[in-house]
Amino acid sequence: LPILVDNDANLMAYGEQRTHYPHCSAFALIKVSTGIGAGVVVDGAVYRGIDGGAGDIGHVRVPEGADALCKCGSYGCLAALASGRALARRLTEAGFPAASGSDVRALLDAGNPTALGFAREAGRHVGEVLATVVTLLNPGVLMIAGDLAGTAFLTGVRELLYQRALPRSTAHLDIVTSRLGDRAALIGAGTLVVEHLYAPERAEERLAALGV
Repeated sequence: LPILVDNDANLMAYGEQRTHYPHCSAFALIKVSTGIGAGVVVDGAVYRGIDGGAGDIGHVRVPEGADALCKCGSYGCLAALASGRALARRLTEAGFPAASGSDVRALLDAGNPTALGFAREAGRHVGEVLATVVTLLNPGVLMIAGDLAGTAFLTGVRELLYQRALPRSTAHLDIVTSRLGDRAALIGAGTLVVEHLYAPERAEERLAALGV
């Protein structure tokens, strides 16, 4: 049997785009949880690059993070400043124990002012990188998903994105949050399997195997 493998951000993007934005020809989803990743759907297909490395924006270098050590071993990665892991570390240092993006989300849901401030700051860092992403891809929908995808984070993203990106790139851009929530990757995976199995070339292969 064929086995299809993909990362969570790609599957989330595919699930959201196919379910709610099927007519959007350039769709980008940014997942900000314990780490940071992006999934891009262009003309109805996930864009993966030449070997699956597309969308790894968590390791884009940002000037403010020159002294921040990332889990990849480099300094200055976006994830080292703005991921759920980074915020969990800062919150723990501030006296609010957190070990992961889900712990950060719990503090955000509880209205913790320190967590809200950190999330808005993280959103600004991500928004600065997304200004380049939006300028390059010119998507119709930019979706923020994951544990940090709340009002504070989204506010920070909007502040820097609209400040740094050209008006031409944002004139027809919708910045939204996830509509499928925790089901997005599952729906994306199911859609990927169904469309793979029933693609015209697969149907032809099965018919040929049956001698039809």
